[in-house]
Amino acid sequence: MSAAKTPDRRGPVPVVVVAGYLGSGKTTLLNHLLRSAGRTGTRLGVLVNDFGKVNIDALLVSAQADGTVSLGNGCMCCTVDADGLANALTSLVRPSAGIDAIVIEASGIAEPKALIRMVTSVADARLRYGGLVYVVDAAHVEEVRGTHPELDSHVAIADLVLVNKVDLIPDESRRVVEELVAQLNATAPRVATRNAAIDPALLFDVVQRDVAQARSGQMAFDELLLDDAGHADHEHLHAEYESVSFSSDRPMDPRRLARFLERPPNGCFRIKGIVHFDVPRHRQRFVVHGVGGFVRVMRESWEGRRPATELVAIGRGLDEAAVRAELEAAVARPEDAADENGILGILRHLTD
Repeated sequence: MSAAKTPDRRGPVPVVVVAGYLGSGKTTLLNHLLRSAGRTGTRLGVLVNDFGKVNIDALLVSAQADGTVSLGNGCMCCTVDADGLANALTSLVRPSAGIDAIVIEASGIAEPKALIRMVTSVADARLRYGGLVYVVDAAHVEEVRGTHPELDSHVAIADLVLVNKVDLIPDESRRVVEELVAQLNATAPRVATRNAAIDPALLFDVVQRDVAQARSGQMAFDELLLDDAGHADHEHLHAEYESVSFSSDRPMDPRRLARFLERPPNGCFRIKGIVHFDVPRHRQRFVVHGVGGFVRVMRESWEGRRPATELVAIGRGLDEAAVRAELEAAVARPEDAADENGILGILRHLTD
């Protein structure tokens, strides 16, 4: 599936956390995302850090890339508190920056759970959590597990797992690694990659702009990044994503839809769309975003448009029939009108 193009419409900016042990391919993934963004005009803000005083990852990525802020001098979890992270994120979502998505690349020794807490605790309505992407080095996973047994718990909380460097191991070894990841995390989508190349539309909405205008006053991404010829040859072979679309003219039941958003189906990385509820005082247009059970809801006017629900589930390994069946089951029935408190499951995620 080719990357879906989204109109340039401002909304909460997703903050994607990329984690994994040193050498797994985090910086390679970031380079790929930046190159892809440079081709479409999508504007990425990047928070990069590495262990030690020398910001090695920032040097590899380029401290001058569009929207990049380097939080150096140590691991993010250890040396940057929640206030420091909030200030950095806030600087990236200032209107003049025009950022579409933010990627935090943590060093290989960062604690993913702490990073998630820091991101989700930022009280800024312009931001939303965009998920934990965990990169696994398929060629050395057993070695890393031996020296860092906590890798298992990291994979277990990931919203998306990249099984990277599969081109360096035999097919049988690849199957063993993928089975291990599935045992550690049965619900998160798993994507096998080489050079950590994935379709950016799996992670965030790709915004199509005039590239020359997007780069105005800046060096081109391709000039800033290390132009790895090997990567350039293979970027068109990036791992793709799957999506399941659902639409309904009938209103949805808020309690059952909240359950779907909070407990997404296996293989689903993110859910987005607009929802119509026929609930007194709550018949506005609800805009929803969900990643790994983290849900963000905004409420706005229909502005003369006919109320309807349009949802998209995006991931890898999705069971289309199962996703559609669950959403069909979330369509409101006459008896749901008696459930006065059902809307609370949606309102608790409201940000307005």
